[in-house]
Amino acid sequence: MTGRQIEARSGRRLAVTLGLWTLPALIVGMTSTLWFSATTINELADSAYDRSLAGAIRAIDANISTESGGVGVEQPYQLFKFFELTAQGAVYFNVTTDDGFVQIGDVLLPPPPELSSGEINFSDDTYLGRTIRVGSLKRPLSPATPEGTQIIIQVAETKGSRTAFQNELISRAILRDIMVILALVLLLAAGAYAAVKPLNRLREAIDTRDPDDLTPVEVASLPLEVRPLVEAVNRLMQRNVEQADQQRRFLDDASHQLRTPMAIMRTQLDVALHQQNLDDVRKTLLSSRSVLDRSVRTTNQLLALARARTSQGYDAYPQELISLEETIADTVRMLWSRIRSQRMDCVFEPAEVRVVVRANEGLLQEALVNILDNAVAYAPPSSLISIRLRVEGDWAFTEIIDEGPGMNDEEIAHAGSRFRRGSSKRSVDGSGLGLAIALTVARAFGGTMTVCNRPDRSGLVVTISLPVISALPG
Repeated sequence: MTGRQIEARSGRRLAVTLGLWTLPALIVGMTSTLWFSATTINELADSAYDRSLAGAIRAIDANISTESGGVGVEQPYQLFKFFELTAQGAVYFNVTTDDGFVQIGDVLLPPPPELSSGEINFSDDTYLGRTIRVGSLKRPLSPATPEGTQIIIQVAETKGSRTAFQNELISRAILRDIMVILALVLLLAAGAYAAVKPLNRLREAIDTRDPDDLTPVEVASLPLEVRPLVEAVNRLMQRNVEQADQQRRFLDDASHQLRTPMAIMRTQLDVALHQQNLDDVRKTLLSSRSVLDRSVRTTNQLLALARARTSQGYDAYPQELISLEETIADTVRMLWSRIRSQRMDCVFEPAEVRVVVRANEGLLQEALVNILDNAVAYAPPSSLISIRLRVEGDWAFTEIIDEGPGMNDEEIAHAGSRFRRGSSKRSVDGSGLGLAIALTVARAFGGTMTVCNRPDRSGLVVTISLPVISALPG
């Protein structure tokens, strides 16, 4: 299937979709418009035809006389003949008094509804099996006695001509509305086709790309309505590019961190194999053991960092509500033997309230372990490690304070960067993975990590801040 065929098929599919969505609205709109048009047409036609009825009533009223002592009517035959031609049907009239003593004309016409004196009333009725339109007038027989005998004049016509006129107008209104709807459908189809063309070009541009091509999509030629979506896709691709770049750098740095100690161990083993003295072999193997320990620790930290990164946006390490105070206490107990082996001490100052956060307990302990392990590694023997938990507003701050050499300003500015080595004593043997793990874990749980020296520069303060879910009295 060619691109033009795909474009046409997409246009037809979009047109059908738009039709299915807009057809009910068009039907409702057409129905309401037709109802309004029919009502208006009926009212206008009745108003025009009723004026003829009113004229006939006034003509008969002008020919009523009471000079002979009774009621006489001189019928205007020429007027009635003209009225019949205009109405294109039968015309009836009736003149009667309200007491029933006088009845002239078609006395079987249906009685009129309740009438007000001097006003003409129009109504529909049935006479001799035919639908008629009746105009009725009630007035005093003698103007000198308005409360005396009343005379009632009725003129009626069959509704054939009137109904045919109304139906003709309604038919034209229906035809007009159908033509308008067809024009709207054609315009919608043309608009849908025109809207699909740039989208198809966008699809073709993306389909023809190489799998590794994550450059932004050009949005200048796209409709304004589509640009926000394409810009969002471009931002997503940019984040994927940055993530892929981070993963590439991570693999390069990790391979470098592991390749160097492996090469050292290989060299030391080769030396040990060529040594004859068992004491020399033992010393070489002990040296290799220290290199292996560093390699194992680096590998474990790499795995911890990978787990922390995986926890961001995935369910592999689900988060739950945990007590931050209990998690810190458990972490201290885990490292207590290592702390005491360096003749160091550790004190924990909990907050005045019980702090609950949403996190993965294993990853959070991994972050705390790395920070504490750094403190034990770099602080002098017999020194003190302090842990303080405090709450300010909606945030919980866990401060880990040691009495080590601290860090210079450049190292603090890049704290948390993986595999970054500094020039201070604290960073000579470190790879920067410990703080990187802590920072990644804190961000995964909606928090962050800060690093600063103590005011007297006699130690480092590492602070993990996390959003508080609840803080209740302990």
